[in-house]
Amino acid sequence: MLFEALGKLKHQIIISSVVMMILGLLLLIIPEQYDGILVNLLGYAALLLGSVMIWDFIGSNKKLKDFILFIAALLLIVLGIFVLVSGDKTLVVLSVFFGILLIVDGLHSAVHAWMYARRAGKKWWWVLLLLCILLIGAGIIILNNPWWDSVHSFVKVIGGTVLFASAVGIVRLILVWPLRNV
Repeated sequence: MLFEALGKLKHQIIISSVVMMILGLLLLIIPEQYDGILVNLLGYAALLLGSVMIWDFIGSNKKLKDFILFIAALLLIVLGIFVLVSGDKTLVVLSVFFGILLIVDGLHSAVHAWMYARRAGKKWWWVLLLLCILLIGAGIIILNNPWWDSVHSFVKVIGGTVLFASAVGIVRLILVWPLRNV
């Protein structure tokens, strides 16, 4: 039973990483005239995901994890509303959102590299740590937003970082996953 659940989790992580890679590639090749539609879709997706997370919270057992996810859902709804109603400030909010998201993902992966891959004796654990540092650096750069002032250039940067973050996620899965036969 446990091995089935771990196997499903592994497959979900692989599928979500592949989907994120495809999303990153699509963001890199999307023409400039579709950038406004893409930003609106991001706003609607944040609203939808936040709403679904709130419905999950209503049906949950109300543990600490559920309350943290509820707060994240409220923040997603606020982000979605802000993206949909603001015009000029959208790039600032999205850069802060994606920058913080990349920094948190980089820190999460760095903890996995240090705590699990290094202690398990994996000889390539330092590669994951280096990739995590690069991911944190990309988050800091996006947070500062120094080089792009148009939506199109920002979409390209986000596409590249989503592609890189999903690749780091797959490397983390390969180096940290404890079971070989699942």
